[in-house]
Amino acid sequence: MLLAAYQLTARELVAALRRAGHDTIRPKHGALFGNIDLGGSRATDIAQRAGVSKAAIGEMIDELETTGYVTRSADPKDRRAKLIVPTARAREVLQLVSNFNAALERRLRKDLGATRYAGLRTALFALAPDTEPQPRR
Repeated sequence: MLLAAYQLTARELVAALRRAGHDTIRPKHGALFGNIDLGGSRATDIAQRAGVSKAAIGEMIDELETTGYVTRSADPKDRRAKLIVPTARAREVLQLVSNFNAALERRLRKDLGATRYAGLRTALFALAPDTEPQPRR
């Protein structure tokens, strides 16, 4: 059931992003967008947070750099390392996602009622207790 709910909301989110002009964003890109710091992150950190391989994140970084969502810059803490930095375009996507999530929560609260909605949130936080709010600062 969680997979079905995820797939439904992912389709709705991708449709909303397309309507806003972000037609190259795919659900898989959520692994990067959901795990990047606004000030930039190393690819290895994004991959670890997302629970995917560095190669998978590397592929996403290449795609999103080509389409103008991220840039690579030298890490000021270690010049040998690169930071993946979200662009203004990526920040727009993050804001759209935040707005979408807020609207989804309002819809769920209305559709389920306050008690069932609270139970759903409690159950989801029990499944993922260490989830950080997005976007990361």
